[in-house]
Amino acid sequence: MYNTVRPHSSLGYRPPAPEALPSPVSPSGSASLHLRPTLAMEASMH
Repeated sequence: MYNTVRPHSSLGYRPPAPEALPSPVSPSGSASLHLRPTLAMEASMH
């Protein structure tokens, strides 16, 4: 839970990915799918 207050360096000092947070299913939820390749690419570069 402390990561929500203090983002980790492995995340590029960003908050956790939106899909990791509990949220209701909505049309805008499909937009979170586009974040996965970006986050995976940044993690592999470190």
